[in-house]
Parts: sequence; structure tokens; C-alpha cells
Amino acid sequence: MPGFMRCGLKLLVGFAGWMSSVLFGFSPAFGQSNAEVAAVLQRVLVADSSQAELRPVRRFYAALNFAPAWTSPAGWLPLSADALRLLTRAPEFGLLPAEYELPALLHLTDSLQCPGASAATRLVQRVRCELLFTKALLNLGQHLQKGRLAEQPFTTGTTVPPDPDAANMLLRARRSGSVAASLLALQPTGRSYVRLLWAWQHLLRTDTAAARRLRPTVAINLERLRWEPAADSLYVVVNIPSYTLQVVRGPQVVRSFRVIVGETPTPTPELYSHIRFFETSPEWRVPHSIAVGEMLPRLRRNPGYLGANNFLLYDRQGKVVNPRSIKWQTVTPETFVYSIRQIACCDNALGNVVFRFPNPHDIFVHDTPTRELFNKRSRALSHGCIRLEKPLQLASFLLRRDYGSKAQSRIDLMWDSVYSGYGKFFPLRNPVPIVVRYVTCEADGPQLRLLPDVYGRDEALQKRFFDVPTASPLVSVGN
Repeated sequence: MPGFMRCGLKLLVGFAGWMSSVLFGFSPAFGQSNAEVAAVLQRVLVADSSQAELRPVRRFYAALNFAPAWTSPAGWLPLSADALRLLTRAPEFGLLPAEYELPALLHLTDSLQCPGASAATRLVQRVRCELLFTKALLNLGQHLQKGRLAEQPFTTGTTVPPDPDAANMLLRARRSGSVAASLLALQPTGRSYVRLLWAWQHLLRTDTAAARRLRPTVAINLERLRWEPAADSLYVVVNIPSYTLQVVRGPQVVRSFRVIVGETPTPTPELYSHIRFFETSPEWRVPHSIAVGEMLPRLRRNPGYLGANNFLLYDRQGKVVNPRSIKWQTVTPETFVYSIRQIACCDNALGNVVFRFPNPHDIFVHDTPTRELFNKRSRALSHGCIRLEKPLQLASFLLRRDYGSKAQSRIDLMWDSVYSGYGKFFPLRNPVPIVVRYVTCEADGPQLRLLPDVYGRDEALQKRFFDVPTASPLVSVGN
């Protein structure tokens, strides 16, 4: 195991056990009035307004008129106790204790108990406790809700509700009376996260070599699942490493299909969007990259290739052009000014149906005429789009979900379009969320199922995730 990972995992699973007895043995001699602490907090936070890291801390205290939130002259406030315990429990959620200022908080706790400390020293130390504790709780809330890493690959094709302001989140948690419960409620509620978190916590209690080897993979996949927008009551999820598309309703998978995803040079992207409609007997508009990369060489060898495979060639004005009238040997990728479309037919690359959803990558879910490929174990075979086994079953499910008892007439129309070969659009009155994710570990109770790292992303993510952070600049307040 690489050194960075050993260090991170040691912090991850070894920190909580010895710390809880230290955190709650404070003497009552914190010292200094709340007014004095508030004055210093305001001076520090207003004077250092340039640091982006301090903005949510400043907003939090500004809402309290800079009054101390967690301490009193006698010590930590009662509401701070369960929040402190939650910081020590960070490993239970696959997070690193070093992210939450625990070593610095412990050091400050020790210094506050020193009977020989001057009033000025105790004042500075109490301000440090306030700032570090607030920053730690802000970080923990954000990490539980949306993950630790800032550079997340997830893209959206539709509007996602903005994240609640971190400062307001912590203010609400403080008002609730149970900061820990409020922060834990920020975690994802989706089926995959809940099951994997349960398996992770079981794994932490299993002290074997095999369990220790699994921990890095499980931790980074919990992180990946936190990147996703909040789960809806019903949604479609494609997991690239498992080569599956599932329809999930609450905690249950109600439909499951095999899929083919992008090969390594043209990977399927991770994204979130909504399926707004599907089309039967679709026309395939060949992407320009495929037209110049694959079809142009074939046309140079055989100008009749397009006609033999039910393709039509169009010029810039949208007029049909006879491929045999063009000197293909003189055409280069740079001078290729045509578009190619494949009409609806039995060997159309999109098959009988295509499901559309807005996204910046212009990918979609579709049928395929090469259904024998679903029998392969490794199915990273496409140009990036997602080919679906039994797509008309998914289409029927979506229509029944959308129209209920009135769906049958639309299902009959769908089949007529397929058999007769004419294109037909089926808009969904209630667009269905779709998540395309990259998760290399799934849970079934305490049992973990490792999936192939199709695009080789785990190692780099582990390196970033277990890179132990440096101390916060807040540690130096008052020096």
C-alpha cells in the first residue's frame, strides 16, 4: 500500500478510539467574558476578509453578532459535546479526522487547562477554539453532504438546486439543539450510499488483512456517491463499472438491464440529467468525429458504402448528395463539410429507440442492432453513448409510470412505430432523473462487490483522497 494511503488510513481508522476520553475532561477555567471574545472574533474576521476559507466562518458569526457559539467563560457549552464527539467519529463515515482540526483542538484544550496561563493567553486560546471548531463543523457538514474533493467530475445537464449556504446550515444545526444529528442528516439518502455506508462501518469493525485492503476502495466510492445530486423518489442510474442500468424507487431496484458503455479512448461521462422524451425508429445523425474518423476512410475505398448501409449524405444546405459524385481521395478531415444520417432500419446504429436527456456531452441511451455484445463480460465497447439491453421494456415502464391506466394506447403506438418503421416522439410529462456514475464498489448487506476499474481512475482518486491536509491558517490566530 502506498505511503500516502497508509498515513491517511491510519488517521481514518485509528484516531477516534483514543481521543474521546481527552475531549471531555476539560476544566471550567476557560476564562474571559463573552463580550471580550466577541470583540476579538469580530476584529479577526472583519480584518481578514480576503481569505475565501474564512467567508462562511465570518457569515456564521456575523449572524450571531460575533458572540461565541460554542464556549462560555466556564468551558464548552453543553450543545458542543455531541458535535465534538461527531468530529471524532469522522472515520465512521469514511472521512479523515485530520480534516477537522482535531489535533489543534486537542492542543488548545490542553492549553486552556493550564492554570498558569495569563488572561490574555486564555482569551486568544478561546477565540482559537471558536474559530477552529466552527471551521471544522462547516467542513464536516459540507463533506458529509457533497464530498471532500473540490475537483469533482460530475456534470449536470439540467438545473440542480443550489447547495444551502454552509453558514446557514450550521446556524440551523445549532438552533436545532443537536448539531450532530443535523449534520448527519445532510448525508445522501440514496440506496447505494446508504448500503455502502453500512458495509463500510461493518468493515471498520473487521480487523483482517482483507478488510484493510478493501478500505481505500470503499472510502473513495462513498466520496463518489456524495458528489451526486440528492436522489429523487424514482430515478434511473447507470453505473459504468457494473455495466448496468437500474430503475430505483426508494430503497428498491424495480428494473435492471445490462448496458454497453464507452471504451477507454471514448469514455462515457459521469453526469446528472432528466430523461425528457424517447423516440422510436429514430434517424441516426452520425457525429462528425465518427464521420471523418471511420466513414471517410471507408468512402475512399468504397463510395457505395453509405448507400449499402442505409446512410444518406447531406451538404451544408441540407440537400441530399450522391456519394459517388464526390472525389473522396481529395477530401480530408479538415475539408469534410458533409453530414451523414442513417435512416430508421433494422441495422440502424440506434436500434428501435433512443432516450434523450440534456447534457453537455451529447450522449444518450439507445437500442442497438448488435445485441450479441450484451453477452460479453466486459462491455466498454461504444463511442461514449450507452447502449441498452431490452430498451422497449424501459420505454413501456416510463409510459406506465407517466400515464398510469391511460398508458396502453401509447404503448400500442410505440410498438406500431417500431414495426412500421416511422419515427415517433414520446414526451414524458414527468421527466425522470438519470444519474450516470462511476462506482467501483457496491454493497449487499455487509458483503462488498468489487467492480472493474474500467477507466483506471481509482488510483488517482485514492491519492487525492488520502493526501493528508495541512493545518488550517486559523491555528495561527492571535500569534
